[in-house]
Amino acid sequence: MQMLINYLIYRYLCCIFVVMKDKHFKSLIDIIKVFPDEHSAHQYLAEQRWSDGVIECPHCDHDRAYIFKDGIRYECCSCKKQFTAKTGTIMEASKLPTIKWIFAMYLVLHKKGISSVQLAKDISVTQKTAWFILHRIRTALGHDTEKRNLEGTVEIDETFVGGKNRNRHYSKRMKYKELTGRTFPDKTTVFGMYERETKTVRCMVVSRKEFRSLGRIITYNIQPGSTLMTDDWNGYNGVLDKIYKRHFIDHSKWVYVDGEVTTNRMENFWSHFKRGLNGTYIRVTPKHLNKYVKEFEFRFNNRNLGEQQQIDAIIKRMNCRLKYKDLIAA
Repeated sequence: MQMLINYLIYRYLCCIFVVMKDKHFKSLIDIIKVFPDEHSAHQYLAEQRWSDGVIECPHCDHDRAYIFKDGIRYECCSCKKQFTAKTGTIMEASKLPTIKWIFAMYLVLHKKGISSVQLAKDISVTQKTAWFILHRIRTALGHDTEKRNLEGTVEIDETFVGGKNRNRHYSKRMKYKELTGRTFPDKTTVFGMYERETKTVRCMVVSRKEFRSLGRIITYNIQPGSTLMTDDWNGYNGVLDKIYKRHFIDHSKWVYVDGEVTTNRMENFWSHFKRGLNGTYIRVTPKHLNKYVKEFEFRFNNRNLGEQQQIDAIIKRMNCRLKYKDLIAA
């Protein structure tokens, strides 16, 4: 009897998934047509989460479940707990319709992102709710379980995010000339790596302590034996020259390209990143900056995919949680 039930469940899922795979969208109007109700939107999430047709319980990882009549809820045959395709994801415990989540994913993929104020107007929620939605989506964007080491020719560079000194009151301006080394106490450091062969970037916020020993971060993310393109900062000297083939460009002499030796591709990403921060988000605190970095990184690395493929990529990464109390914690 149990084998028959499992077979019927499998056939039911196969029929649903085949129907959903025939649905394509590339605009907001298409999304409204493809997902006219909560059932259709939920089934699309289920198809992306369990693409092999086997429903795994998020509570105990058991691979057998009963399907309720509404086609949205499931009950595990082992632990007897109920769940949906949202359970164990960034959407868990959210009372918002799934279609609004899909709208938010679509809008956050705009070239320079979308502010919480604008998203609140577009999907008819409060600004506080929109802000929480965006941070949960950013958490999913940074949740890459298939991350690999970069290799080949890799450009590495760093940038500093913070207010411009000239915009401060004269009495509050930083005296950078009195500082030694590449350090800015009033700014947050973001470190980036660009793999030329695949045209992908990997970025992260680093603390002041980590910035003084970048060799550990580089060796953790870049395959030994790769070729590094850097600027002339002496912080890259030492261990990197022993593990990697390093070429540097002397920015202090106003030289930015010398044949294949350049970091201009990484600099181009910083340009897009800072224009997005200044134009869309206006003010980002150091506490949440890494989430914004991962947002721009995801958009850049998936820029050649269609809108539906980008949303599918977000759904495949959303098996993570972010509670509001953790988001606002100091």
